Amino acid sequence: MNLWDLIYILRRWGWLIPVLAGATALSAFVFSRLQTPVYRAVATIAVQPARPDFGQSQAAKTLLSSYVQIMSSTYGGGDLHQPSASRVIQTLQLDMTPEQLKRSAIFSADERSLLIELEVRSYAPEVAQQIARTWAELFVEWRRTENQRLRQEDQIDALLVDQPVAGRFRPQTTFNVAAGAVLGLVLGGALALLAGWLELGAARASEQWLLLQHYLRLLRRRGWALVAFPVLAAGAAFVFSRLQTPMYRAVATIAVQPARPDFGQSQAAKTLLNSYLAILSSVYGGDHPDQPSARRVIQELGLTMAPEALRRNMSLSLDERSMVIRLEVRAPDGELAKRIAKRWAEQFVEWRRSENKKLRQEDRIDALLVDEPIYTRFRPQTRVNVAIGGLLGFALGLGVMFFQEGLENLRRWMAAPAAARLPGPIPGPTPRP
Repeated sequence: MNLWDLIYILRRWGWLIPVLAGATALSAFVFSRLQTPVYRAVATIAVQPARPDFGQSQAAKTLLSSYVQIMSSTYGGGDLHQPSASRVIQTLQLDMTPEQLKRSAIFSADERSLLIELEVRSYAPEVAQQIARTWAELFVEWRRTENQRLRQEDQIDALLVDQPVAGRFRPQTTFNVAAGAVLGLVLGGALALLAGWLELGAARASEQWLLLQHYLRLLRRRGWALVAFPVLAAGAAFVFSRLQTPMYRAVATIAVQPARPDFGQSQAAKTLLNSYLAILSSVYGGDHPDQPSARRVIQELGLTMAPEALRRNMSLSLDERSMVIRLEVRAPDGELAKRIAKRWAEQFVEWRRSENKKLRQEDRIDALLVDEPIYTRFRPQTRVNVAIGGLLGFALGLGVMFFQEGLENLRRWMAAPAAARLPGPIPGPTPRP
């Protein structure tokens, strides 16, 4: 396409650009007006080590991600002072579930400035403001309770920087209209170029049209494979999913907290995390009666299974940055998976308490159950299986369609006379007059 072609296209089809830009901008304006406004309020919490020491400052940085995990709890752990969505609802008497409140909140940590930001979104600005302030105040109170066990110089304080103020989150009408106008300009330009290119290239597209006709005839003759195989494969995946025994999984999150916010102790706690994983994954337990193990979980919950079988359905993961251990249990019953995960995590918390009794208060490493485990379906994932089966069936149908077409073309070639199989003469250069 040369410059003159472009000028011709703009003269003939350029009207599409302002028309589509105006239409998309108007649509964005109407869409923004029809949306229900959502407001957000942000509470900023400063985490302040009581002693301006490098080691304690590094420990506070290390613990910041752990504080976010604890603060974002849905139901809270065993500590009655622990902040959670459930406690916020109880305090404010909100008409919603803890899961709904948790989905409307976003937590973030800035290690550079030792700040935690809590953003709450709601249809009412006053509600968003109250939730953000109350949630932040619960965290501040929890830190005060934890600090009572420590000496003054070892404490880590939490401070609400400012009162949250609610502002509109969406719709952003001006931004939406501008984005709609830009999108309309792009679409209008693309459509104008496409229409002009099709108009200019109509005379040059005879070979492409013949090729398109060939594929259309192929689809009419053998397109059944692109329908039958995906339907059969998706149906087989659906039946396979229904025949599977459902498995559920529940995850218990454990936060490991050094009692004294010191850099050395925080690093020691990080080093001990892997050994904690080994202790948690025990099948029969060691000599310590309080040590967590699969056998103890079975005994305390009255389960009828072998410890080895229970251990095979449990997995552990570790996040050293936030000093969090995640314990996942899979079982054919969701409530059973939840009970096992919670009890196994509680055994570890109790074991840490018994171990801490041998140490001074400032040398202890505590374990805290962050939240109540919630179970979800682990398998079968019926929708995923059906989608994968449909895609595999489509690929198989495509292969079958082209394979059958190739066999038919080969039979035609073999049935043709020998002279017709030979290639024609290669055309030479056209002589000039």
